[in-house]
Amino acid sequence: MSVLAFSVSHRGNAVQFSVDDTLTLGDLRRRLEQQFGVAPQQQRLLLKGEIGASSAGDSAPIASLIPANSRIVLIGTPATELAEHLKSSERREEGRANYDKYRATTVFRTRDPTGHSEYGFLRFETLPGLPCQASALAMLQRLARDEGVRGIMQKRQYSVGVLRELHPNERTILGYNRNRGQVIALRLRTDDLEGFRDYTDVRKVLMHELAHMVWDEHDERFHRLNRELCQELDELDWTRRGQTVGGGAPSAGPRFQQTTVEDSAVDGGALTSKGFVLGGTAPQLPPGDSAVRQENRRELAFQAWQKRKK
Repeated sequence: MSVLAFSVSHRGNAVQFSVDDTLTLGDLRRRLEQQFGVAPQQQRLLLKGEIGASSAGDSAPIASLIPANSRIVLIGTPATELAEHLKSSERREEGRANYDKYRATTVFRTRDPTGHSEYGFLRFETLPGLPCQASALAMLQRLARDEGVRGIMQKRQYSVGVLRELHPNERTILGYNRNRGQVIALRLRTDDLEGFRDYTDVRKVLMHELAHMVWDEHDERFHRLNRELCQELDELDWTRRGQTVGGGAPSAGPRFQQTTVEDSAVDGGALTSKGFVLGGTAPQLPPGDSAVRQENRRELAFQAWQKRKK
């Protein structure tokens, strides 16, 4: 019995091993799983060809397969990454199912004049009982017809079931995206309900929520996509080329208020059927009106997220 020394490298991380030369290939694979997190069935060991490709398989002693002081390359995806990939695939499938459901059960209130109705916003909803509902609906439809927004929806192949007005009482957030496009809600009105927020600011919030079509949490991937969408918004809007984006509000009609949009204040992350996707659980609420409970749950979840960030 003697000691066999060799190194194994995985994604540039090299680890030295000194083991009993009677160790089998199967035993080595289990040690590599502990070291690198790659399950044995996902491992490929390369040393002038693939180790373990012979008929002996995992029962063969490694001394018969690996010369002393060899440098072995391990190829394989860690189990944690595979699990995350599976979750992402499941979320994408859920989003496709939601989209198919809305395509089958809703009608278009407005249609894309170019005829490309597959991508865009299927339905619009305003808040009942509030003044100037026609103006609120007009702003939602203006967003849907916006050349930059339409260009992004076509280029990125985004489809949103409902574009909805968000009640101003939810002052901690400016919008949310539920289930990657099942519903996108935007705050259109000022806090006093007497006017409407600046259109360009609402449009920026829409870009933020469209970034949640792909990424749920506010990580670097999300912010990178959000920046790309904001850049494409101007590039794809031929009506604004050569002009300054964010001009003055109309002289007639409802009063508009210009505000500054900060990413961290837009929303608390994407919404799924289980609440905010932020690694926490929303506080439990006492029984009550279902609509009020749903709105309060979002606000409490957002407040909990803010506390975790501090």
